[in-house]
Amino acid sequence: MIRIVNGNARGQYPQAIDEMFRLRKRVFHDFLKWDVKTDGEWEIDHYDKANPLYVMSYSPETGKLRGSLRLLPTLGPNMLDDTFPILLGDNPEIRSAAVWESSRFCIDPDISQDRSSNQVTVAAAELMCGVGELGLASGISHIVTVTDVFLERMFRRMGCPGERIAEPHRIGSVYAVAVAWEVTRSLLETMKAIAAIEGTVLERPMSLETARAA
Repeated sequence: MIRIVNGNARGQYPQAIDEMFRLRKRVFHDFLKWDVKTDGEWEIDHYDKANPLYVMSYSPETGKLRGSLRLLPTLGPNMLDDTFPILLGDNPEIRSAAVWESSRFCIDPDISQDRSSNQVTVAAAELMCGVGELGLASGISHIVTVTDVFLERMFRRMGCPGERIAEPHRIGSVYAVAVAWEVTRSLLETMKAIAAIEGTVLERPMSLETARAA
């Protein structure tokens, strides 16, 4: 199940927000050793002050947070244009109401290391399908992201390869790349078929606009 939390309303969901920022620290700071800012047990940065939408995947059996990502409109502050423009190559910056950015995609490391389970695939697919459902309901054309080449390969296996905006660059300890996905019904259906997901993944139907206004 996918739950959407508006960044400006995160005070209404203290437990969900706490779990998400703790998960991000476990993944990006503790596990991947990325150069990210932390605040106690949280990984949090200035983009979290820009009224993002948080997309969270929960296990239907345990109710435990399995993974999350962050969505921001490219008309406002976003990582690709403002922090990693080198990943655009010779392309102009992306500022469009029809394009949103996904960032801080992460899956619980305990799930990721459980090779006997397909939870990592389901959780990852749920997150991407949640974004797809939001995008289709909102009429946007593309989702862009900054990721590393390892996650890029995982997206391909999930049936959502996307297109590289430019060549990868070494940033810190990883080779990072900017990827764009066209928001289409066929892409959403392909991802759901590969992960054996039936029906909607969203807790309740909504668009990006209604989610941000909540």
